[in-house]
Amino acid sequence: MKDCSSSCSDSGTDGLESGLRSLINAQLLLGKEVLKLLGGAGRSAADMAAGIRLPKGHGGCEVPEPCWMPLSLGEVCCKLRPGDTGTVCLVVTNGDFRPHSYQFAATGASAAHVSFSTSAVTLGPKERIAVTARFTVPRESKDGEDCRCIDHEALIWVRGCRNHYLRWRIDEVAASQACCHEVAVDDNPDYVLHWYDHFYLPRACPGGAVGTQGSTGVVGVVR
Repeated sequence: MKDCSSSCSDSGTDGLESGLRSLINAQLLLGKEVLKLLGGAGRSAADMAAGIRLPKGHGGCEVPEPCWMPLSLGEVCCKLRPGDTGTVCLVVTNGDFRPHSYQFAATGASAAHVSFSTSAVTLGPKERIAVTARFTVPRESKDGEDCRCIDHEALIWVRGCRNHYLRWRIDEVAASQACCHEVAVDDNPDYVLHWYDHFYLPRACPGGAVGTQGSTGVVGVVR
């Protein structure tokens, strides 16, 4: 009868050594292949890293604007001749579960030429309304008075749960083109406590007034 006790013991040790040897050899081969991919050891670390096309990641340090900053509705441009009128239809939706009052106003150098179908309205939860803003180009021309790359411009404000603004630019031309835009204003509250909220404190602009009491400007939190 064959005694295999010693051979079994030896084969167990040999198997462990063989596995470790195979693992080391595989790592060495992998290291050689990486060096070949990077073009050799003579390149700098930055060049070697650039040789590997890894997906670009984000540092996660981009802090969004605070929730109380006005929300942009974009920019629209119209081409009108003096005396003609363009329109923007503001479709306002109250996305909250409580009613809110809404005010419509225009600011900027050409605000006097803007009119609204209504200046204020109250919307119940999830209600919606369409408000028309009209811009009438003045008949008198101002050519030669100054260097103007923009003929007329106004900011259209919708103040509700949050503040929204639309930049409206009017270019004077010899023959008017169609000017009838529709802009959706989704006024949704922000009930989420964000991780970046603690970064923000109301601070006055360095060149402006320090106090904020009694301010009647358009840019402000509407409660």
